[in-house]
Amino acid sequence: MEMVGIGGIQQSLYFRGQNIENPVILFIHGGPGNSMIQYLHLYQYDWENDFTIVNWDQRNVGKTYTANSPEAVLKTIDVERVLKDAHEVTEYVKQKLNKDKIIIMGHSWGSVLGAMAVQSFPDDYSAYIGVAQVINMADGERVGYEKVLEAAKASGNEKDIKALESIQPYPLTKYDSNSINGLITVRTYQSKYGLSINVGFRDIINILATPYYSFNELKHSGIFNQLKMIRYQGGLLQFLIEEADIKDYGVDYKVPVYYIMGGNDYISPYIVAKEFFDGISAPDKQIYSVPGVGHMPFFENKEEFRRILLEEIRPKVK
Repeated sequence: MEMVGIGGIQQSLYFRGQNIENPVILFIHGGPGNSMIQYLHLYQYDWENDFTIVNWDQRNVGKTYTANSPEAVLKTIDVERVLKDAHEVTEYVKQKLNKDKIIIMGHSWGSVLGAMAVQSFPDDYSAYIGVAQVINMADGERVGYEKVLEAAKASGNEKDIKALESIQPYPLTKYDSNSINGLITVRTYQSKYGLSINVGFRDIINILATPYYSFNELKHSGIFNQLKMIRYQGGLLQFLIEEADIKDYGVDYKVPVYYIMGGNDYISPYIVAKEFFDGISAPDKQIYSVPGVGHMPFFENKEEFRRILLEEIRPKVK
């Protein structure tokens, strides 16, 4: 665990692995504002014989949040600055571990940032792995909304149907209180109908028992107060709602591209990712769907995710 000077502030990086000669994965977390360090004890250990994994707490997240003045950092947060951070983190990791190239793995929001990074700085990377890959948030939200409304109608629950119909038209593509309230409504019912993240009470207890975060750090990771963490991410959610579209970064990739999607994830729907994925060119590419799981396939079905990562992808990357 290190605090490193990145982009004029102290940012947290956590290195884990069994063999320094192994390929390196830089894991870019989602949210915005949802660190992976708090979860890694529940899924990552099985990867560490084959990869060195670097987890990074982005600006105003987790350990990076507590190491700086959050209000001061808030003034610096925009997508260009965070993309520069990703580049600086990559350069630091390459130098520290004596690597010419590393693998970038992005989850959810991190898959937007990861795709931007690998297209902006392709010479830094040997492969790209998108987990719960976001292509265009509005497209994903439209599909996710239609699916959860369909599920509510199939259940015959008139209260749920009315609640979902009350936010039409959805999604809104302007960042304001209406779009946030609509997003919260959709996530609430996606969770109820098993279309988002399949996490139970025991899972929450296990997350809270993380050996890598103090209770104070957990408060700043999205577990306790997601709305607060969104606020401290500045304009990143606005960027996602109003602008983010990885199609803007092109369809020609210089590195192998692998997507790992939850088969029952309607936050980042498979159908939206597959349509874009089919149109990209890359030295190698493959899209995987983990059946019956939602937005965090590495956590919800760690055995199948591990199989895909270690048996399908590992032989192809270095």
